[in-house]
Order: sequence, then structure tokens, then C-alpha cells
Amino acid sequence: MLTLIIIQLILAILLVILVLLQGSDNEGLGLGGNSSGLGGMMSARGSASLLSRLTAITATFFMVMSIILTVVASVGSERNVLESLPSINSEAETSKEPVIPENN
Repeated sequence: MLTLIIIQLILAILLVILVLLQGSDNEGLGLGGNSSGLGGMMSARGSASLLSRLTAITATFFMVMSIILTVVASVGSERNVLESLPSINSEAETSKEPVIPENN
């Protein structure tokens, strides 16, 4: 379980870094540079494509790991995730009449 959490943490940090490296239309958070690409080995278009693919792959792994962690955490539990949510009693709330304060 601890190993899965560490992998999830590494994926989260990597995903944040990859998103920040991508250039945006107005260069708001684009920390990757303008035309130099990654170390000047690739064109700006090629590096954007590579970063987009790496971001998509990392995001997919992150989502899969999130699902795996949820399943592993719920295996030892007697209740599922939906049963652990607090119950909402809509009938009790609708039967209450609103209190109107009196003006003095």
C-alpha cells in the first residue's frame, strides 16, 4: 500500500511539472521556453507534441493509480465508498417549517 502511495505521489509531481513545462497560447504558465524546445534538440512543434503525449500518458497512469488505490483501500473495509457517505434525510428536512422572526 505504501509503495502505491509513493508511486501516486511521484506521478502527481511529474504531472504538475509536465503541465507547467507546456507553453500556452498567451505564455501564461509556459515555462518550457520559446523556440529552444527541450535542450535545443527538437523544434518547438515537436517538443510540444512530445510534452502533450507525456502529459496524457502521465495523466492516464495517475487516474489508473487513483482507481487502484481506491479499490485497495476499500477491500479491507466492510462498507463501500457510497455507504460511508453521510446519509441525507430529505423527508426530515422538508417536514420542518421555516421559522419567521417577529419584528419588534
